[in-house]
Amino acid sequence: MAERNLQITENQNYGCIQCGRCCRRFHVLMSEDEVERITRLLKSRPNDLPTEFVTRIKGRPYFARHPNGACVFLDEETGYCRMHSLFGFRQKALSCRGYPINIAPTFEGEASAIARMDCPAVQQDAGEPLTSRREEIRGLARELGFNSGFSRRELEGMNREAVAMICGVLLELLREETLPSPGAKAWALHGLVVRLEKMKEFAGDLETLAEVLPNLRQQACDEALQRPGKHLGWFGRVTFRAWLGACLRRDTELVKPGIGPRVQRVWAMLRTTAGFGSLRPLGWEHPDSSLHRCSVFGAQSDASANDAWHAYWRLLVSRIETLQFFGVSYYDEPFFVGLRALAMTYPLVLAAARHHSRSRGADRIEEQDVQYGVGAIDHTLGRSPLLHFGMWRTVESFFFARWGRLQNGLGWE
Repeated sequence: MAERNLQITENQNYGCIQCGRCCRRFHVLMSEDEVERITRLLKSRPNDLPTEFVTRIKGRPYFARHPNGACVFLDEETGYCRMHSLFGFRQKALSCRGYPINIAPTFEGEASAIARMDCPAVQQDAGEPLTSRREEIRGLARELGFNSGFSRRELEGMNREAVAMICGVLLELLREETLPSPGAKAWALHGLVVRLEKMKEFAGDLETLAEVLPNLRQQACDEALQRPGKHLGWFGRVTFRAWLGACLRRDTELVKPGIGPRVQRVWAMLRTTAGFGSLRPLGWEHPDSSLHRCSVFGAQSDASANDAWHAYWRLLVSRIETLQFFGVSYYDEPFFVGLRALAMTYPLVLAAARHHSRSRGADRIEEQDVQYGVGAIDHTLGRSPLLHFGMWRTVESFFFARWGRLQNGLGWE
């Protein structure tokens, strides 16, 4: 297969901060060839590394983990990967070498790359621009290999020029500096997506598109300065908590086999939906605080500062820049379904950040709370086996149509 043209987001920096969290938080999948290669490597050089390093989940090989969740190759004293230290970076499994880079096919013969926001270094925007790693990322793309690009169904009949024009006006809005608050900017994004979807049948008319897009953006910005008065009812609150809980379930929790863990997960989800219990059973990184005491609903006494939300806007800009919000990047869904889902990340991140803030006794959402929310939601955005089911697209549409009510319930920022 010919090498694909590669687009890398210009909106993210990354440099490993050696936190070791990626070696503790994931069940890392390997290929059978990698299992054989690492087995031979361990036999070739006597050392105290574990020889039983594979665990199989549903027949597929993963790196084994200690009871505390750490990979068997993680040196707990230094926080470094022992495979890396002894044999070098190139000898590690592809999943380990690739994280936190996410590469996806886009148009035919093309691919794009972003950094995953569930990595603390990416949340903090630490390190060099992602574009400085072009050759490394190109090598990863070659190893991954891809089939075809976007289908006509995924593009909803649009061509490259129309997609570029629409994404361009979305990026202009996200970089808009006149909107007074994070909530206003998110409300404007929602309004723009609503308007864009209404005119998608005319998206093939590039001349008309170029003429109307600036007006649609301005209308959305003007509307964002007004807040609707209606509130979310009890059914909406229950449904939103169920959706939030599904979005916060870690992959490490999803793959645990056996009846016991399944019953625990169901029980945890029921308590989350009812507004009680803790998010901790859904993943060890979540606050171990009662949802009843630290509710995701209701504004805090002080509104958050715009600067606290930098990580969230980087998430949106990088996804839109690289077209990683539909197609293979979002359950093979078409352009506007993925765009709606991307807009709906704001209330999810806001709810997670608000719970995190309240769980530490703060009066307002700070940068650390937003980074937690961004990491938690981006972890499952387009990647969760649970959220792959179509009923969650129905839930997304339900709240997309009730955006103002949901925001009134969550409390505006």
